[in-house]
Amino acid sequence: MNITIEETVPAYIKSYAAARQMSVSQIIEDHLKSIARSAEQKRNILEVIDEMDAPVGINADQDLVKAYHEARGEKYGN
Repeated sequence: MNITIEETVPAYIKSYAAARQMSVSQIIEDHLKSIARSAEQKRNILEVIDEMDAPVGINADQDLVKAYHEARGEKYGN
């Protein structure tokens, strides 16, 4: 794999790596692994909502979309 990096970055990374007693390769690999793990952990907001408990006072079996539209219809006369 070949990559192109802005000229000032290698000097900064070498200094950063030396201060942490790590190799530049290890820093890059660790960062790329971190990105990959983060991407794997992201979930769709709808999945998160489905896993949540219903708020107190809300019937979990109720069709909330239907209830919303009925309430809007009553309020705005639709």
